[in-house]
Amino acid sequence: MMDTPEPTIRQARDFLAGYFGAAPTGVALIGEGAWSRCFGFRRGDEELVIRFGRYVDDFRKDQLAAAFATPDLPIPPVLAVGDAFDGYFAISRRVHGVPLENLSSTEWLAVVPSIVAALEAMRTADLSSKSGFGGWGSEGQAPCASWSAHLLAVGEDTPDRRTHGWRARLANSPGGDAAFTWGFGLLKQVVSDAVPRCLLHCDLINRNVLVDGGRITAVFDWGCSLYGDHLYDLAWFEFWASWYPELDIRCLRSELERRWREVGYAPADKEARLLACYLHIGLDHLAYNAYRGDPSAGAEVAARMRAIVSGA
Repeated sequence: MMDTPEPTIRQARDFLAGYFGAAPTGVALIGEGAWSRCFGFRRGDEELVIRFGRYVDDFRKDQLAAAFATPDLPIPPVLAVGDAFDGYFAISRRVHGVPLENLSSTEWLAVVPSIVAALEAMRTADLSSKSGFGGWGSEGQAPCASWSAHLLAVGEDTPDRRTHGWRARLANSPGGDAAFTWGFGLLKQVVSDAVPRCLLHCDLINRNVLVDGGRITAVFDWGCSLYGDHLYDLAWFEFWASWYPELDIRCLRSELERRWREVGYAPADKEARLLACYLHIGLDHLAYNAYRGDPSAGAEVAARMRAIVSGA
């Protein structure tokens, strides 16, 4: 199930011709996910991309995220956002590279220092003008008063959420409801507010990071971004590690911890905080796959959640 407008290449080309007043060249579908569809094109000497989706806040967040860009955290600027078809569009400069999760084991090891640098750029990003925990909106502010409030909201199924209706569907999923009840009960026991408030991406291995020449060239699609415990992005890599056996996640963690030692930083209660992140990731994706009507993927997530929590 794809919750996006689904324009064809011809429709994208016609839209761009109307928007710019001249037909672009080289229009091609270059990617799509649950929330958007992306086309590459050329306008004169410029290489650009246009995404179409139903949720304008995702595109507005990409615009705001560009303010956090550094050499270690390259974020392509969004040049325009507006209405298109039954939703919205965003135009950005195109950046070339290989998606992070498509790297070979050798290529992965070469880019680990660049990943560590990007994670550290997010951990140390200046959020002094921002407020709250959890998913931040188009104004750059987040709604929750605490990290625990955000994590525990994973159990809510309210009409304002994109995945509204997941709980009823999960109840009909073999084992899914029991896995959610188990994980949520454990999350309530381990969750803590003794965490720093940092910039998180929360979706770094879904074709949202490009790599070229052993370095990250772009980090985009900030729709899932949060303010909260920086360990969440490490937990994300570790949770999904078995899906990407070419990526040595143990090496990433080792290099990240080495960087922390070099800068004199030591995250308190690291393992307990990671446990809370693992549980939230698992629970969130149990709900997501129930919404999508994919019990097989939900069962895999439930098994992974139990395994990583037990240390297996």
